[in-house]
Amino acid sequence: MNARVCCSLTAVLLCLSVCLSTTDAKGRVTKKPGVCPRNNVIGICVVRDNYCFNDGDCPNDQKCCSYGCGRQCRSPYKAKPGVCPSKTLGVGLCVTSCSLDSNCPNDQKCCSNGCGRQCMAPYKEKPGVCPKTTPIIKGVCAELCSHDGDCPNDEKCCSNGSGHQCTALPKAEKPGVCPMTLAGVRGPCEELCVSDFDCPRNEKCCSSICGGRICTPTS
Repeated sequence: MNARVCCSLTAVLLCLSVCLSTTDAKGRVTKKPGVCPRNNVIGICVVRDNYCFNDGDCPNDQKCCSYGCGRQCRSPYKAKPGVCPSKTLGVGLCVTSCSLDSNCPNDQKCCSNGCGRQCMAPYKEKPGVCPKTTPIIKGVCAELCSHDGDCPNDEKCCSNGSGHQCTALPKAEKPGVCPMTLAGVRGPCEELCVSDFDCPRNEKCCSSICGGRICTPTS
């Protein structure tokens, strides 16, 4: 029984310590959620209009942040949209030239280079459609990429049926013409191919009567 009482008192004290760390004696907020943006330049040592002592002195969600030679109200750091390129493509300089996205110009993000952190352009999905995998042909059971940014040149990160790997996309369609849909490509109502290069030999990826796609000999 004494052990339970002791644990309960400990929990209460922990809650009180957290509460006191974010509010003052009068119950005013002194610490808001979020992180101050990094300050890379030493500011001028003058008292500014938005000078502050703690987050409670700042309006809305602004925080009381250091500007190098004093403190002022500033909007908290927010991550920029996008995804960093994969750090597995190589090892960069073992220095940290940024810590937050806000340290980087334009739409660049603060990303790991394998040994440090530096500003990089975010990954963007490459154009094109991955070849459709078939139940018969399976690739290496490993995740060799996570997005198109992991792949060189125009290759995309595509499923191989068992994992993902960088895949070169076909540049053009195969010669020939698909039979007219109403004339009689009778097949399953599902997409068994995406492009002509999902099909063997000289077959093309054609629409079936019910709206699916199937490999079909050309007419």
